Amino acid sequence: MSGQKQAVKKSGKFLRFLLVLFCILAAVCLIWIAFSMIGRVNAASIIPDSAQLRISISNPAHLLDGILSHESLEDISAVPAFAPASSFFYMLQENDIHKHGLLRLAIRGNLELALLPDDDAFAAAWDMRLLSPLLRIIPFISRFVHIPGLYYVQAGTNSRFEFRLEDMTLYIGPHRNLLFITDNSRIFESRSVRQSGGSGTFSIIKPSSYDAALVISGDYISVLLAEMDSGMAELLNNIDFDSRVEAGISIYPRKIEFRLAAPLTSRQTSINSLLAKRSRVPGIAERIPSSAQYATVLSAGTLEELYQTALVFTQELDEALRTADSASRLLLRLSLNDLLFSWSGNEFAAFGLEGRPHPVYAIQIADRRRQQEIFDRAFKSIVLNENVRLNLDGTRIPQIEVPEFLQTLLRKWDINLPSPYYIIHGDYLLASESAETLLASLRAMQRNEVLPASADWRNIAGGKSVASSFSLYYSLDLSMPFFLRENTTLASFIALYRQGLARMSIDRGLVDITLSLVPGSGGGVTLVNGYPLAVGGRPSNRIYGSVPQRSRTAEGRIFFSSGGTAVSLDISNNNIYELEGQGTHWIIPADGVGARDANMAWVVTDRGRVTLADANLETADSFPLLTGMRISSPPAAYRGRLYLCGEDGKVRVIDEKGGQSEWETSFDAALRSPPSFLTVTSGRENKTFAAVYPKSFYGEIWLLDLDGKVMPNWPVPIAIGDDEDSGIGFGSPLLFAHNGRVHVAFVDQAGLLLVYDENAELVKPFPLGLNGVFFIQPVFDGVFLWLASSDGDFFRIGLDGEVLYQNIPGFSVREEGYITVFDSNGDNIPEVYITGEGNALHAYTRNFRSLENFPLPVWGRPYFIPAQGGRKAEIFGMGMSMRLYRWQFR
Repeated sequence: MSGQKQAVKKSGKFLRFLLVLFCILAAVCLIWIAFSMIGRVNAASIIPDSAQLRISISNPAHLLDGILSHESLEDISAVPAFAPASSFFYMLQENDIHKHGLLRLAIRGNLELALLPDDDAFAAAWDMRLLSPLLRIIPFISRFVHIPGLYYVQAGTNSRFEFRLEDMTLYIGPHRNLLFITDNSRIFESRSVRQSGGSGTFSIIKPSSYDAALVISGDYISVLLAEMDSGMAELLNNIDFDSRVEAGISIYPRKIEFRLAAPLTSRQTSINSLLAKRSRVPGIAERIPSSAQYATVLSAGTLEELYQTALVFTQELDEALRTADSASRLLLRLSLNDLLFSWSGNEFAAFGLEGRPHPVYAIQIADRRRQQEIFDRAFKSIVLNENVRLNLDGTRIPQIEVPEFLQTLLRKWDINLPSPYYIIHGDYLLASESAETLLASLRAMQRNEVLPASADWRNIAGGKSVASSFSLYYSLDLSMPFFLRENTTLASFIALYRQGLARMSIDRGLVDITLSLVPGSGGGVTLVNGYPLAVGGRPSNRIYGSVPQRSRTAEGRIFFSSGGTAVSLDISNNNIYELEGQGTHWIIPADGVGARDANMAWVVTDRGRVTLADANLETADSFPLLTGMRISSPPAAYRGRLYLCGEDGKVRVIDEKGGQSEWETSFDAALRSPPSFLTVTSGRENKTFAAVYPKSFYGEIWLLDLDGKVMPNWPVPIAIGDDEDSGIGFGSPLLFAHNGRVHVAFVDQAGLLLVYDENAELVKPFPLGLNGVFFIQPVFDGVFLWLASSDGDFFRIGLDGEVLYQNIPGFSVREEGYITVFDSNGDNIPEVYITGEGNALHAYTRNFRSLENFPLPVWGRPYFIPAQGGRKAEIFGMGMSMRLYRWQFR
């Protein structure tokens, strides 16, 4: 019993000890918290009022978490201006130091930074919160810690640490609960609490609602904008910032949101009248189809108001419109005011649908009766006709036609006047050069399949006011907004994000701009900074290239024709070299010509003039060469020689010295497509084959050697048995090797797919009959044959006869189409790429899975650059916008 009493007694003592210890710790904590709260000041209150730029970060730990989890952090490191900061964040990701509890407690306090006009000095104040009592003992602790360049200077109330670097000195010291840092000793010594500081610094946005908030003085924002874009200078001359500009930024794993707000006025009456308005929700914004890849909506004012505003910046516009008004009165007996201003409202839009080359334009109709009257009067003139014969899917779609005599006259001045289709839908006039695109837009609006109802829109626009005077939605896969066309650091940063939504709203002088950016998800492609390039002229849609894979120092080149000019683009600096006066021509790489990595090119005109040129399109000796041929197909280059097909059925061979020879075999029909070539290795011997198809109703496939000598048992007919539909096709036969054997494949227009071996024997189980009409030949990816029918059925055919296919919605392909295989990710399994009639490059894996970010706005023949060393694979292609695009695979 006594033992039990003694145990209880000891237990009671231990509990009393724990209670006392707890009370002591609680008292210490309370005293510590009270001590940290005494004399607290807001970090913003110690920043001088003269700051040109102020940054407020309410929770640096939250901002750091957002940056480190942001999906595009790796891509941002590729932008030179952000590379140093990116390396710091990579370091944090690798060692997880930012997850340490004590450090996170220290960096959760409000941080204020400022750029000051005093010799471009900066100042920063960091609220240490509960750790602020430690600021009192830092000088004592520093006696036992040695950091190179860090010194403690005792100077009474201005005692401080000085961190001395080669080109600057940082002055660091406590101020109550704050850690104050500056690079100017006078500012450090004059630090004090300012009554005008604190939350009153922001009057429009709330800093705590953003990861970082900024206040920028009017003078400083003018300098920044003028440096960012030369075109801003004229705008700034007519805009006054009444006080300051406020901004906020929030960073999420898959999105960045940015807001900028400022009260603005103007000395120009027309601009001021627009700024004095209040933005509302534009009705057309609720009608944009969900398949839209870009959309611009302008609802700032009527056409007349926008015209008066535009005159401020473009004085030449007045003369141009007076000329247009005179022409309209003469030809249509209508003034420009009657034709455009008298019936239109204040909403205008342009949007493009996925896979369709022509945009749709929308104009709000303010006076329906007036619009119908003007159109009736215009169509009674000799200048405009209304063609109402087109009926698509039960809908009659009128077309505004310009008579042929006027079109012929205009072409003499290089003026191409379109003949758009139009539809009236509710209070809006919709117009497009494509009736199919117009009908697709109308059907989407009628079924309410609109952009605001899509998941992508809710992600990028959710939680934001929809009232706007201007909005721009874009996908960099298929469009490029105007503010990214300048080669600037800001453009480089924004171009990393696949989708964007920019909005501008006005509320009686307060202009509010928001920008939301959404990146890709790890795969896909990224538009290279500085692209697309406006190359001018009328560029061809067939892109060729010569990019050395063995040398990192050699300059890669892109070749294409533009009108009567051959063009060479240096991809290292985007310099353009031209060879003019070629007329209708082709320019292709001169494979195997010149020294290693020489990047030579053949330039061939349709009249048979041949030029061999270097990378800068300087002509080689012995060229140009006149062959006297009428060329029947694009030329082909192979192993140092050029092959020209003539209307007389002959094939001429040109070497790099200007020597000419002819193939041993000539053909009864002209070759409408160039020979295809293949070299195979058998033991120590290389053997080269050429395959051609002279196009005719009873055509044949020919297999020859490199000198044009027919191989045994060839040619073979396309028509098999009694099939009356077979016998004509398009393109060149496909040559490929499989299991060490040479094969020749060809599909005729009716869908009969033939595969022959070297001995002209059909490979079982071919021929195969495919459903559809075919205008392009198959390609081989090492395992499967791929081809596409005109109505968009994409076929994968195994050599064992297995046929799989998938329809590409809204896709069609004729002779302008192009299929290629390319390994974009280095896994030795190529992906398949195809273009058709529209402005869309589609991409699929072998299992028909569409690659991320595709389709891209490219038509015709793209050019692919394989990955090399640390450089990622790339795609070059020409868009129907007549601009050259360049993407890099992620």
